[in-house]
Amino acid sequence: MSQLAAHSALLRFSRHELRLAWRDWAWMFSGWRNTSLRRALIGMSLFYAIMHLIAYAVLSPRLTEGFVLDQAALAMLSVTVVLSFTMMLSQAMESVTRAFYARDDLDLILSSPAPSRDLFLVRIGMMALTSWGMSALVISPFLNIAVALGGARWLAGYAVLLAVSLTATGAGVLITLALFGTIGAQRTRLAAQILAAVVGAAFLIGMQVVAILSFGSMSRFSLFDPAFLAIHAPAAGSAWWFPAHAVAGQSSAVLVLLAASAMIFAVGAWRGSVQFRRLVVSALGITEKTSRGRATERAFRGYAPLGALVHKELKLIARDPWLVSQTLMQVLYLIPPAVMLWVSFGEKTEISVIVAPVVVMAVGQLAGGLAWLTISGEDAPDLIATAPVSAFTRLWAKVLSVLMLVAAILLPIAVCLALLSPWGAVVTFTGAMIAAASAILVQLWFRAQASRSTFRRRQVASKASTLAEAAASISCAAGTALVAAGSPLALFPVLLLLIVLGIARSIRPKRNAAS
Repeated sequence: MSQLAAHSALLRFSRHELRLAWRDWAWMFSGWRNTSLRRALIGMSLFYAIMHLIAYAVLSPRLTEGFVLDQAALAMLSVTVVLSFTMMLSQAMESVTRAFYARDDLDLILSSPAPSRDLFLVRIGMMALTSWGMSALVISPFLNIAVALGGARWLAGYAVLLAVSLTATGAGVLITLALFGTIGAQRTRLAAQILAAVVGAAFLIGMQVVAILSFGSMSRFSLFDPAFLAIHAPAAGSAWWFPAHAVAGQSSAVLVLLAASAMIFAVGAWRGSVQFRRLVVSALGITEKTSRGRATERAFRGYAPLGALVHKELKLIARDPWLVSQTLMQVLYLIPPAVMLWVSFGEKTEISVIVAPVVVMAVGQLAGGLAWLTISGEDAPDLIATAPVSAFTRLWAKVLSVLMLVAAILLPIAVCLALLSPWGAVVTFTGAMIAAASAILVQLWFRAQASRSTFRRRQVASKASTLAEAAASISCAAGTALVAAGSPLALFPVLLLLIVLGIARSIRPKRNAAS
């Protein structure tokens, strides 16, 4: 009977997790609106078909003339595998941390007679399958075209992706457990989010930094130059190209990769499931205990209304660990422009033309996320609304807090750029602040009350605001680069920015006088 009960609990947990995964996916693409979901499916189908056309254009020159696993091909395949692993590992660490700290159904699960380890086993299996499915969806057009042009051996790519997903998920669990054991439950949430952001961006940023140091170019594809690979990369028969040989269909490599990944996954899943109840209980008790302890130690400080609101917003942003991996990612992508400035120091080239659009795009995206957080993600709207502070002061405090954070991040880059080109520094700083202001305006026009826990799904609230924010950032980046280059064509991106903002303002939701 006990075995039947355990089997039944696993089935129930599996159905529960499948429903949650479907609901999360549907919300991500449509906001759980039936008409939008149908449109999202149609749009994804069209996008999937277009990706097959792009894959055919990329792969047909190599596969129709006979594919050769030279150093360039081995490097490209290996980079794809490693990139997939870093992205999956980052996602796994964030998902595991949420499994320990999220309160949605953990109290109910822990109080039920079903063994809690079964829940974690099911959830970690769902994490692995979800990451494999999403990665396969992105890479499958290239694999399908490779199968059609180069033979069935390229189907091994799906098995390699599954192995990478199992390895990343198991490693994510083990890393999170190690953080719990070394720094405790109180610090693990923040540390795991920071580490997830660094892992997710480190490989791409590292490739770009190497390209800058080697070629003086911010393009990562310059690393696949045959002459560069011949000098710096291992020979074609080296064991370093093991993942590439597995993708290309070498059966022994695929079997070894699957066996090793299954072992890592099994160890991580078992260790996590055994410690799940203890870690969840310790994690759930952290917030209340620390908040009570600190409240008695901190003296009361008085602020002016505007200063108090700005202090509140900055404090909420700084102490929310779920936002770290989202905002830190944008900050990390500012490292390559900084390296480019350092490499180009003392040269006569107008480096601001290269650095400016990258900085402006990153700052615009960062400002949009922070603006949504402060404007729409207010956790206590009723309390703030009843305070003896005008609506203008409330909104200005939110805007000011975002601008202060953006300026603090942007200022060191502008100072370094000023050492090379004062004019370029002024143009870059001005363009980035205009991009930030544009993103804030869009979020003000399309603001809607939401929970901070839905930060990852903020694009679902209004696709119009998402498109307007992206178009404004692109326009600012193009205009900044052209102004830095001294081109009169800069008028066109500026005009496009004004048109985008005008359209966004004209289609903004209508509000009553009270709001």
